[in-house]
Amino acid sequence: MKKPTIIAVLCHKGGVAKTTTAVALADGLAADHPAAKILILDCDEQANVKTLFGIKSNSQERGIASVLIENTHPSQVKISVRPQIDVILSGGRMMRDFEKTFANATDSELILTRLMKPFDADYDYVIIDSPPALSLISANIAMYAEYCLIPCTTDLLAVVGVKNTMFFLENLRNHFQAKNLSPCKVLGVVPTMYDQRRNLDMTILDDLQRMADADLMSGGVVYDPIRVDSKIKTAQIKRKLITEAYPKSKAREDYQKLAQSIHQTVIKVGLTKTSAQRQDSRANFEPEVAV
Repeated sequence: MKKPTIIAVLCHKGGVAKTTTAVALADGLAADHPAAKILILDCDEQANVKTLFGIKSNSQERGIASVLIENTHPSQVKISVRPQIDVILSGGRMMRDFEKTFANATDSELILTRLMKPFDADYDYVIIDSPPALSLISANIAMYAEYCLIPCTTDLLAVVGVKNTMFFLENLRNHFQAKNLSPCKVLGVVPTMYDQRRNLDMTILDDLQRMADADLMSGGVVYDPIRVDSKIKTAQIKRKLITEAYPKSKAREDYQKLAQSIHQTVIKVGLTKTSAQRQDSRANFEPEVAV
């Protein structure tokens, strides 16, 4: 059975372009790999993926919340938004019920893995848009995903968000070490909304690079920044992907480069023994949780 590459866009800070990055990454991967099938999994209560694609309300709107809480099969809530791209919406406020229902369940951090595993083999890539809070659903995302990408705007509070995210992943790693399971591998940090004319932006970029050089990113790198570009918001207003609306824009160029870098990194990591062991453990492990 084919194993998809699962990438979570994760950061303990709102307003750092997580949704924009998740959608643009899927867009860039689709453009570079015409045969690839990609799923965008929205796990954020804000449900911004729905807005960006202009998806109208229907029976599929209950999304991943319905999968998690009502044991709905993911195929019943997927929505095709482009020839290569499917979306599973979050379910909006219904996501809150997941936290209430399973907060005290055994291995509740592994529910998403169990429920998505029979379905996600239809895809080459699964890209996950995550909520800003490091909650139970964030723990599920981290344990389900194989890799994570951390967006970070060029400001101090976003850098703190990166550090909190790294601490969160380390806690999960320690918690599941005895079961030979681990959370997603950190690909790196991608600076967003970067303006090289501002001294602060360059200072933050230097700080992030020093963190990487000091091995404070668990082996992750600092990707080339995504430059600030008003065409991102304009494309969103038009309910179009950046490759569709402005194929020659700075944003399209930067996100395409990011997608290519991540694809090459994933290929290299996938050839290592550690990655192979991680994929095998994901395939063979059944969480001890009643859903």
